[in-house]
Amino acid sequence: MAGQWRRHAETLVDPREFVRFVVTGAIATVGNLAVVWGLRGAMPYVVALSCGIAAGFVLSFLLTRLFAFRPVVRDGTGRALARFLLVYAGGVAVNLAVAVVSGKVILPHWLDARMADMAGAFLGAGCMTFTSYFGHRFFTYRTGGREAEAA
Repeated sequence: MAGQWRRHAETLVDPREFVRFVVTGAIATVGNLAVVWGLRGAMPYVVALSCGIAAGFVLSFLLTRLFAFRPVVRDGTGRALARFLLVYAGGVAVNLAVAVVSGKVILPHWLDARMADMAGAFLGAGCMTFTSYFGHRFFTYRTGGREAEAA
């Protein structure tokens, strides 16, 4: 039973691919947070957060396509971008929900408002990184499952 669970887990996560994805996610997250940090005083928090997400999107697409995933089937950039955008949109929803709820509702009980905003942005971006891995692995780049086993 333990061996079967281990094989199932290995098909869900390719450790080398996951490390590359985490590195790209970390770089995109730093870009995202740098933009939020730079804009947070000049505009409403949600607008600054959205600008950070846009910067993270550009970094994330470029780095995942060039470095993190090694797709078995090569699609044109347009198709990959369309699937990436769908997965990213789901990640953005997770990011915004976690960032706003934690940054505006939960964390201000323990942190000052500016630190709560930044902590919320960090938590949202982190959740987005982890949930997006599976979407990109199994949908955008299709490196998991049968396609990956055939390679």
